[in-house]
Amino acid sequence: MSVFTACMIAFATCIILLSVMAVVMSILTRVFPAVAKAAATTVVVAPDASLEMAIVQAVAQAFPGARVSGIREIKR
Repeated sequence: MSVFTACMIAFATCIILLSVMAVVMSILTRVFPAVAKAAATTVVVAPDASLEMAIVQAVAQAFPGARVSGIREIKR
């Protein structure tokens, strides 16, 4: 068996396996749909000064020259 033939067999096997996995995922998402969450209410809470300063310093260290224009909490 040549290297080219082995590569083509491996490629075809991967495509077939990925196709089977896509079909299984499609079936699973139809059988078990995601539960819709209720609309989240947004609560604005001012962060602590120490937390705000820590975020500003972390951004300045990671991205020199950048500035923090606003901080908001995203509830999950």
